[in-house]
Amino acid sequence: MGALIRQFYPSIIASGLQSFCRKMITPEPLMTKIESSDIHNKRPLTQSASNARNKKPKLKKYKTKKVDPTSPRGVLEFEIDELLGKIGLDREQIRNDVSAILNDVPKVNGPIAKAYHRIVNNVKILQSTSNGDGMALIDNPVEIEKKQLALIPFGLVGDVVNINVYKTHPYHVETDLLDVIEESPSRKDELITCKYFGKCSGCQFQFLSYNEQLELKRNTITNAYKYFAPRLVAEKVVQKVGLTFGSPLELGYRTKLTPHFDVPRRRTLESKPPLGFGQKGKQKWRKETLDCGGHSSILDIEECPIGTAVVNMGMRNERQKFEINYKNYKRGATILLRENTTLLDNSCSILEQLKDDSSKDMDGNISFLEVEDIRTGAKLAKTCVTNTRQVVREYVDGYTFRFSAGEFFQNNNAILPLVTKYVRDNLQIPNSEPGAPNYLVDAYCGSGLFSICSSKGVGKVIGVEISADSVSFAETNAKNNGVENCHFIVGKAEKLFESIDMPCDRTSVILDPPRKGCDELFLKQLAEYYPARIVYISCNVHSQARDVEYFIKETERGSRYKIESLRGFDFFPQTHHVESVCVMSRV
Repeated sequence: MGALIRQFYPSIIASGLQSFCRKMITPEPLMTKIESSDIHNKRPLTQSASNARNKKPKLKKYKTKKVDPTSPRGVLEFEIDELLGKIGLDREQIRNDVSAILNDVPKVNGPIAKAYHRIVNNVKILQSTSNGDGMALIDNPVEIEKKQLALIPFGLVGDVVNINVYKTHPYHVETDLLDVIEESPSRKDELITCKYFGKCSGCQFQFLSYNEQLELKRNTITNAYKYFAPRLVAEKVVQKVGLTFGSPLELGYRTKLTPHFDVPRRRTLESKPPLGFGQKGKQKWRKETLDCGGHSSILDIEECPIGTAVVNMGMRNERQKFEINYKNYKRGATILLRENTTLLDNSCSILEQLKDDSSKDMDGNISFLEVEDIRTGAKLAKTCVTNTRQVVREYVDGYTFRFSAGEFFQNNNAILPLVTKYVRDNLQIPNSEPGAPNYLVDAYCGSGLFSICSSKGVGKVIGVEISADSVSFAETNAKNNGVENCHFIVGKAEKLFESIDMPCDRTSVILDPPRKGCDELFLKQLAEYYPARIVYISCNVHSQARDVEYFIKETERGSRYKIESLRGFDFFPQTHHVESVCVMSRV
């Protein structure tokens, strides 16, 4: 038998000849002997079924996901350690047995998962996170010698609250805020203007005075450098963070909103799904809002008070269309609402100058508002755009910018003139001789906002961007605004400064990267270029702090720079977000 197999089936040899032959010659019985207890109208058990019955269930394991340390989840780990240090606890004393919860291990009074997920009363909030949540300590319900660290949305330091614990992580638990028993001195609920506040995930600070919001954001910047640039802080390279620049508009400032909706899989829509923004858990502390927006994961939101007036007009228009057309959708979608600005020509009627593809009401009329620029007195018309590929216009600091509606552009135009002036003032090279030429490099230049707004008083500006589309818009914007000293190039990430021929001693550099910040390769190139001055603008102060420390401490020439100033700009009032500007100059 073995010889025949070797001759005709050589492949079998590789997979185990002896085992194969044994099975061919002496096949295993199909059934095991029937036990006496199984003879009463029961099917005989196979060997595999018997083994399966006696086999222990495989336990689930908790898998820790990798997170960027500068992301909200990564920053939370630093904030947890800071609170533990203040109260004299270590990580082991707040560690949760997540594996036991996953496998629903029994305990005296029932499953562990049920014990962890519970209501806890009279909890005092001890600290705030950069994400706008409160932090508190509660008793561990299973390991009585331990504590748990609870994150509490819409909780303020000094509040005493009732909470519902609904999700457990290794070193913290997520909760819903049920009641505020004792109010923090900072809490001013009478300031709340939105009926969805306390449920919607968009805003966190509507119950704080604006000065307190600005101070919280200054603390966020201070903590970011403490966490991600500890060597600079220890060596006092980072001086005190300056006061946060406030927004001229605290409400009605946001020029872009993106409401969305979900369509359940394999289900025909019989009723309109909610269209709006994500719900922040299942908060119940504001009793008057319990029925506002519904109870699904997406709230049905009719109006957003931080959106501009014309964006809210667009929201009303699109919601009315959605009421009629929702059954046409087979899957969920996001609706773009982007403000568009037209610089009006007094010789033509307004309607003649508006694009026909702007958002219209149910009668087919374009929704618009006529406004006047407070700085220049120019007459402007505001419309709302919903097509991501449509080219829109914004009017900033006397300049008009064109870009695709779906692309990135700053979403608070009220504060932009303050930011562009601050950047422009800090690009000036100190101790310059009268008449000495100045130059500017704008890395991550996008559609040319900072390049064009900083072009006055500079001999030449070079904007560098890896996106060819953005460079095309930047060139068009410079031409349309009559700016002749700006030039834009598509740069390669590994050789970003290769085409820069301006003398570094007379050149300043603007950095305005995306949230993830700059990579090490770019920072090494920046240090090698060795500009006289650097202005780093960031929408994520944590990645900014990381980059600044790497630049000063790890690059060859970075140690020759000092931090001159560090300040925040409040691009998003009522929320936890803050934009930071760090100015560095050669020593």
